[in-house]
Amino acid sequence: MVDRRLVKLFAWVIGVLIVLWMLTECLGGADEADPDIQDLDRDTEQYAADCDRTWQALDLAADVDHGNADAVLDQIDTLGTEIEDPNLKALTADFAQQAQEMVSAVQPEDADGLEDARIEFRDGAALDLAMRCPLR
Repeated sequence: MVDRRLVKLFAWVIGVLIVLWMLTECLGGADEADPDIQDLDRDTEQYAADCDRTWQALDLAADVDHGNADAVLDQIDTLGTEIEDPNLKALTADFAQQAQEMVSAVQPEDADGLEDARIEFRDGAALDLAMRCPLR
């Protein structure tokens, strides 16, 4: 008896979903000629480019050492100026600051300490960035 009611309920739900789908198809979707829709596509492309630049900044910051710190920080700043999204721009600036702090906190002859600091930085920063941008 319960199985019969369950089958009827399932069939009813599927029927309602099909009717809703047919209604949305009949009413039409988004108007492709609408300029607001085109702006969304452009914004999506811009955000994807910003995410890519932020991932590049993270890679640069994670590979910083005492010999290349100034050059890496300049490259990160350059990438940051190309990013339009304010949250990703702030995150990129934070990567540069953390990289500078990481290098200054470790002695130049302590390669193992620098590597441990890099791993710790990369794990935390990658998790934070992955919450905002898709993994690449």
